[in-house]
Amino acid sequence: MLEDISIGGVTFENLLIFIFILIATFIAGNISYAVVRKLLDGKLSLGNSKLIARATEYAVFIFGFSFGVYFVLQLKLTALAASLGIIGIAVAFASQQLIQNFIAGIMISIGRPIRLDDWVEIGDSGISSIRDITLMRTVLRDKNGRLFYIPNSVLMSSVIINYTKSGFVEIPVPLKVSFGSDLEKIRKIIFEVANEHANILPNVSRKEKNIIAKLFELPSIKMLFKDKTDMSMFKPRTLVSDISDSGATLSIRIWIRKIEKKDEIISGFLEELLKRFKQEKIELK
Repeated sequence: MLEDISIGGVTFENLLIFIFILIATFIAGNISYAVVRKLLDGKLSLGNSKLIARATEYAVFIFGFSFGVYFVLQLKLTALAASLGIIGIAVAFASQQLIQNFIAGIMISIGRPIRLDDWVEIGDSGISSIRDITLMRTVLRDKNGRLFYIPNSVLMSSVIINYTKSGFVEIPVPLKVSFGSDLEKIRKIIFEVANEHANILPNVSRKEKNIIAKLFELPSIKMLFKDKTDMSMFKPRTLVSDISDSGATLSIRIWIRKIEKKDEIISGFLEELLKRFKQEKIELK
């Protein structure tokens, strides 16, 4: 009796077979992903291993779905879309987005503007870490634990700030002082406190210096700094950024490497400054 039932020209039996093929395809796709990861992890970078595994998984999905549509349901996608009318147009638009994301994912894997564990800023994400890159989307995690799922087509059309690739970043720290303050003395204290901080360049720990020396050997870093790759370029600076009735605003410029620890570094730096200013009886605004 069931074999006599048909839905849109498709027998109930074939429909059940198609559903079974979809379930089997989903399972096979997940297994193929796990197998490829197991084979390639340790031989390739984590990003490339994930990319190839995802591509294999999607290939299995596409093959299984296409096989079910053409050979079990015996439908042609163009005829199906035409018969569905408005729904077919909506599906076409959705497919266009999928294709755009897929192509963007391939471009990301080739151009490598971002990699897994890079610290970046994309759109409104704030400073975030790259947690996953698939062929369709990229997953970010910010410092507050929030996850951002960004379609690859959107990512490729956005401005990407990659802090990891830049190697170092200069951070401005505002500081208000009264008119009666001795600016030279304040600058001296600022430089002393910055030089004593283990994560503020150039006087960092020995371990950090070794890491920085290796970064200086990278062509991308040499290009950014025009081959001037010595520690003296990272000396702290203090600039007068504003003058008002209440006093002057200084802009302290410090260089750091670990952008993910920016808040902690600035907090520790300011705490030490406050201690020194109290000892020297320097008034702040």
